[in-house]
Amino acid sequence: MKIHKLLFPLILIIAFFIRFVDLSHTPALNPDEAALGYNAYSLILTGKDEHGVSWPLHFKSFGDYKPGGYVYLALPFVKYFGLTPLAVRLPNLILSILTIFFLYKLVLLLTKNYLLSNLTAFVLAVSPWHIHFSRGAWESSTALSFIVIGIYYFFKSIKEKFSFNFCLFVINFVLSLYIYHSARLIAPLLALSLIILYFQFLIKRFSQLIFPIFLGILLCLPVLFSFLNNGGTTRLGGVGLGADLGPINRANELINHHGNTKIINRAIHNKRVLYLISWAQKYASHFDLNFLAVNGDEVPRSKVPEMGQIHLIEVPFLILGLIFLLKPARSVSGSKFFNFKSKIFIVLFLLISPIASSLTFQAPSALRALSMVIPLSILIACGIYYFFALLKNLKPSILNLIAIIFIVIYSYFIAYYLDSYFFHYPKRYPFAWQYEFDKLVPYVESQKYYYKNIYITDKYDQPYILFLFYSHYNPSLIQSQIKLTPPDEFGFSTVSGYDNYHFGKIDWEHIEPNSLIVASDETIPANPIKIIKFSNNIPAFTIYQKQ
Repeated sequence: MKIHKLLFPLILIIAFFIRFVDLSHTPALNPDEAALGYNAYSLILTGKDEHGVSWPLHFKSFGDYKPGGYVYLALPFVKYFGLTPLAVRLPNLILSILTIFFLYKLVLLLTKNYLLSNLTAFVLAVSPWHIHFSRGAWESSTALSFIVIGIYYFFKSIKEKFSFNFCLFVINFVLSLYIYHSARLIAPLLALSLIILYFQFLIKRFSQLIFPIFLGILLCLPVLFSFLNNGGTTRLGGVGLGADLGPINRANELINHHGNTKIINRAIHNKRVLYLISWAQKYASHFDLNFLAVNGDEVPRSKVPEMGQIHLIEVPFLILGLIFLLKPARSVSGSKFFNFKSKIFIVLFLLISPIASSLTFQAPSALRALSMVIPLSILIACGIYYFFALLKNLKPSILNLIAIIFIVIYSYFIAYYLDSYFFHYPKRYPFAWQYEFDKLVPYVESQKYYYKNIYITDKYDQPYILFLFYSHYNPSLIQSQIKLTPPDEFGFSTVSGYDNYHFGKIDWEHIEPNSLIVASDETIPANPIKIIKFSNNIPAFTIYQKQ
């Protein structure tokens, strides 16, 4: 048992090292991270966000109304370390390590099994899915941390100090609502699942529930009010399933095939039915092995090349773990395992996790379904544990050989992922992460006073916020200058210009003389004065001047 206790600190050190190494540069800062950091910077200097709103709970940002929790978490780090990528990412890094810590504590609390707890912590520590969203200011990962911490305190409340631990459960679940949109569906569903499973236990302590319930409602009111009144619903309209016009177009197409508009045809080819089918397909896609273990998310910013969300070697152990979890309660080698209710909750956790993602038109989404990584890690760890338990009667020499082969193969997959992430990912998808803006902005800033106007290509997402971030532009100035363009098809807006900067499509004919032009792959009838390249030697920015 002592060695199991010693293993856990080592797992945390490995997890921290993987997530912290070169965190300032790999990957490059994306616009969402820049928006979180710059708004924290703006609050520090002016008490207002970039749009001039005092201490908001939802930040208008690009018109997507980000929940403000992460901005406030980042605020002390930006205050102390300055406006840097590391400062913006540190809150999520710290909380991602806490996720591993509390998952270990949760499994240990439920099973009293040190080996299984260590296995679960290790699987999460080396999980491509969790590593990816730990290395950046990803609100989904931060919200998941509070959810896992909350679940731990719920189960702890059943065993000891009910009122105190139940309050901590409520507080952590409510905090997740302030961090990320998807948590506002996932956290309540998980809480409801726990309440239903343990209803008889809770109802006997109803008098002790009054204060936590009142506290939860009180803490929820500000975020609910802000969501309904400050445009929080705009985000749902931009990425929700209703934004996908495919089912409507398909319904009209099928009705037209009949050449009439009889009621029966409209009933069969009803757009609501097609939306339901579309949702079911999107939901099921999160359990597709191609998504989970082969190619992963289609969004380049949410994946590494040719990698799934879990290691391919984990697939058989995932299946074995699910089989083992669903078997009647038993003890293997004298060790305890999850009881019936905790088993049901793990399965419900897995089934609930993709719901928020499936309600958007961009599914499967590794970002919005990130909470799947927790039950998957538990199942994979159970599968590994059960696999070796089944082999316990083999000769020690054979069992040791199998263990060595397993460790070597698993280590290969981990090394393959890390190589892909740190070396190939920046070269394959540099455009997805806005690499080279950290070099572009200082150069342009050094030249801005020599030109009347500066034109910046909008080929890369939200370039204005990256210029604000890397130039440390005075927030009090941008608050009076900022003006958003009309929302695009996804509900996002951008800033077309500030100071002498203009962001948009490069149109050489309409550019005034005495201008500096930062283009990408646009055709420009002039010779460049400077070229900034990605690490794969492809030009990222080509800079011109028009006299």
